[in-house]
Amino acid sequence: MKKLMVLLVLLVIEIGTAAAQIWTTSSPLPYQLPIRKNQYDEGNIAQVKGSWVFKGNQIQAGETYELDITFKSNREFKGLEIVIVDGSEKADWWEELTDYEEIEGTIRANTEISRKITFVTTKGASDKSNDANQLAFATTGSPRDATVTLTFSKFTITRVK
Repeated sequence: MKKLMVLLVLLVIEIGTAAAQIWTTSSPLPYQLPIRKNQYDEGNIAQVKGSWVFKGNQIQAGETYELDITFKSNREFKGLEIVIVDGSEKADWWEELTDYEEIEGTIRANTEISRKITFVTTKGASDKSNDANQLAFATTGSPRDATVTLTFSKFTITRVK
């Protein structure tokens, strides 16, 4: 009887864990992201968009996403910010759907960095297009105006709520 109860508890835990994850998507690997000079502001910026990023879904306010990444940079720089944005014309080309999450400190060249970042959306995207549902990566320190390329060995987005 005790074995049956333990088995049932483990089954309930496993079902609860599976139910918490709504969907997961990953980039084709290795994924390279060039972060170039931001023509509208200081620093460098890159936008990650495509049907694989949010699986063609329209981001809604109040959703929770986990970004699990492992990458190396081709050059050293200070600080990296990541945010979910609506970059569509309807959003006047830039509307932040979450707060910025920052990887602080110096990102050293050819040094592997792994992070798991949680985003909670405060706004929804204007539609289901790739432009309206994207991630943006921005450098917060030097080098400015020099392209930084991140090479990801892991790039997974999970909608958990």
